[in-house]
Amino acid sequence: MDEIDQLLGFDQDHPAAQLVDTFSSLKSRITILNARSWENKLRWKEVQSWLDNFDGKSGCCPETERLHALFLLSQFMYYGGREVRVLLKALYREMIVVPFVQRAREALGNTRDLHAIEPEFNRLLQQTRILGIGNPSESGPHLLYFFRQENSLSKDRFMGASEIVKAERAEGGAFSRSIRFPNVTDYFFIDDVCGSGETAKKFSESVLEEIIDMSGHGNIRFHYYCMFGTEGGMKAIRENTVFGRNSGAIYELDETFGALSESSRFLKNHPSDISPQTVRQICLHYGSLLWPGLPGGFDNNQLVLGFGHNTPDNTLPIFWGHPEHGAKIPWNPAFQRHWKYGY
Repeated sequence: MDEIDQLLGFDQDHPAAQLVDTFSSLKSRITILNARSWENKLRWKEVQSWLDNFDGKSGCCPETERLHALFLLSQFMYYGGREVRVLLKALYREMIVVPFVQRAREALGNTRDLHAIEPEFNRLLQQTRILGIGNPSESGPHLLYFFRQENSLSKDRFMGASEIVKAERAEGGAFSRSIRFPNVTDYFFIDDVCGSGETAKKFSESVLEEIIDMSGHGNIRFHYYCMFGTEGGMKAIRENTVFGRNSGAIYELDETFGALSESSRFLKNHPSDISPQTVRQICLHYGSLLWPGLPGGFDNNQLVLGFGHNTPDNTLPIFWGHPEHGAKIPWNPAFQRHWKYGY
């Protein structure tokens, strides 16, 4: 109890000592989450270090800030290596296998004969390639190794975006560009999370639209599928990229996943001494110091989401902020974020 009193910033004679029970309950929940779901990435001493960031700058007393921060931490959605592998398996089944089985059936007059469907299904799969979205060093391409393992796929099914087109020197020294594999009809781009849709939009504009033009708007189809996507981000991809309707997410996150929104699912059920308005005040104040102009994370998505391999910038900055990421104050993050930019 002394440890909790010290961390909260009061002794047992303090009027706020009644908050100790809530704090103790949240500590127990987070300890269990860390052991069972968070891959021991956030032991209690790291939690203490993170809570020390909250020192009263928001206008609330430090003990109130720390209690409310701990409550929001207890809602954090963390997906480690095991969970990511399960999601990648589901993504392959739901976004590639099931639609291709349906396509094979339609090509055969909607037959239900599995012996007839299987060879047509395999033929269609041979005309596909699987890629990561964005730079090879980013999380999309990083997931492909696990995607291949979990779905028992040949490495020949995978390629980089730069391999879609080939350049050949023609007579006279000029280069001509053409589609490298004319028989490939479907390119599937895999990603972990779509927040704003900006990465897919830029990739579509800078790389894929040219390829569509080069193919003569033939039978090439580009697909974008992710494990998690916000409704707004997926809408932007469907309306503003070459992926169009060939895009989706295993889990599409509606507005209730915005942790600070009025409809937030994370603030609906809470202990009596937790105030949703105080959670918002604390998060937005410290968020503005950690990422000026974007206190709710990129595109104001306000997510409380992270992975073993990274924490997206659409997640609230109070979880991952650091001076190396532009924070204007010293900050010990709860979950690591590997920034896209740097030296």
